[in-house]
Amino acid sequence: GMLALFGLDADPATACRQAMRAASMVASNVEYMNHEFASELQEPIQFGIGIHGGEVIIGDIGFRDHTVFTALGDAVNVAARLQDMTKTLNCAVVISEEVCNNAGVAPDGLTRADVSIRGRDQPMSVCTATDPTSLASLFDEQARSLRAEQMSAELLV
Repeated sequence: GMLALFGLDADPATACRQAMRAASMVASNVEYMNHEFASELQEPIQFGIGIHGGEVIIGDIGFRDHTVFTALGDAVNVAARLQDMTKTLNCAVVISEEVCNNAGVAPDGLTRADVSIRGRDQPMSVCTATDPTSLASLFDEQARSLRAEQMSAELLV
């Protein structure tokens, strides 16, 4: 497992977009490795990514020469639980709806579900992606659409 932190020096919306782009890049690279090393792999490399945001405590934890920079908090625990759900939801990425909203992504291109999170009373709304390589295109489409709107507004002026 691996923990990646976003937003240490960015606003929440940017951090959410960065996390989703990173998931897309991981998927593209794993896809490439599976293709390049197909003859050497017994079976394709599979992965699961959980993305959630929130306030956490960050810092170096450990003693003397055995310290690691990490994050602690509910958001980290929820992200780990979402990652684990990729197996039961049969997808590569599970993103909290809160992250999709903060990133400014309409979950139209993603599958939406309400899931139970251990340690929480209420279900959480999430978006899943079976093909996470397309996550980055959600931003590209939004940017193109916004630019087209701005251009037509400029033409009208």
